[in-house]
Amino acid sequence: MNAKRAAMGCRRTLMLLVMGPGFRRDDDLLYGNMRQAPRRHGLLLIDKPKSLTSHEVVARVRRLAGQRQVGHTGTLDPMATGLLGLLLGAATRLEPYLSKMDKSYSGRVELGLATDTDDVTGQATARSEGPWPELEVAAEALKKKEGEGEQLPPAYSAIKVAGQRAYKAARAGKPLELAKRRVTAFKLEMTAYAPPFLDFTAHVSSGYYIRSLARDLGADLGLGGALAALRRESVGPWSVARAATLAELADWNDDDWRARLIPPAEALPHLSAITVNEKEARDFCQGKPIGLSENILDKGLIKVLNATGRADGPLKVLNAEGRLIGLGDMTNIATINPPCRPFLRPIRVLTGGLDAAQPLGKE
Repeated sequence: MNAKRAAMGCRRTLMLLVMGPGFRRDDDLLYGNMRQAPRRHGLLLIDKPKSLTSHEVVARVRRLAGQRQVGHTGTLDPMATGLLGLLLGAATRLEPYLSKMDKSYSGRVELGLATDTDDVTGQATARSEGPWPELEVAAEALKKKEGEGEQLPPAYSAIKVAGQRAYKAARAGKPLELAKRRVTAFKLEMTAYAPPFLDFTAHVSSGYYIRSLARDLGADLGLGGALAALRRESVGPWSVARAATLAELADWNDDDWRARLIPPAEALPHLSAITVNEKEARDFCQGKPIGLSENILDKGLIKVLNATGRADGPLKVLNAEGRLIGLGDMTNIATINPPCRPFLRPIRVLTGGLDAAQPLGKE
């Protein structure tokens, strides 16, 4: 890696000598402003088009937003369309908490086809011409997939085994042995049936593979199955109806960004919030556990603690102005002798390096 960087530096030096001090590479022109501190912070909802990878969407948004600090909250396959959540600026630190949200999809399975990727973009490994099951039989087979259970991920997936991506190993002809994962299908419903195609909607947990559902459904019906189309309709409380297309994003001005970018404080509506005073906020941002002031506890904050003396999940931590400064874990140690007040332990701090004048959003 060092040798590669040295070679790139030598090439740039040579070009400067030949072209003069005014020479700038194309990527300097495109990305020069990205080297500055990010000025946009929040959750951006994008309606991903077909054929683009999630990483290609991230790259386009980086250019349009003029900053490097952009990341996604869960990939969509190139063949899929629909909601792709992107986090910008300080909000990228919230990724683990958004990627774990439930997801909803609409899609189509092609029965009578099995492929190495478990979707129609892969190489066919088996074909069947029927006979096709009756509508009621197909609907019942799909319904039986509801509930919690173990699911085998597709061979072509981003799962890592011993540091190696499964899809890279599969492409090299050495597919990895993947372990089944515990997932939940909260609701599966057939919406149309015209053999060999079966349309459906699905509300599933994080980590659930719709391609695996298509494969397993086809196997249960004795025909084989592959995912023919997929659209992500929602992630947690966020719907694709609120998402912007890349074409729309290209025309946004600063007012559009302010109106459509969801502030970090609002990006996790399922988490309880706590407001701390100035001293507590300063200590929290320095990574220090803080004992909570009496006025906060008097407001009934203690109600967020469960019977074990711990909060049921991370808490959004807001400063006095309502800005999200991070996420914390609150532990009630009042049972310790001598008793102590609950304290807040920082687990994510969002404000490091930010201009204090840059709003991070209010509840």
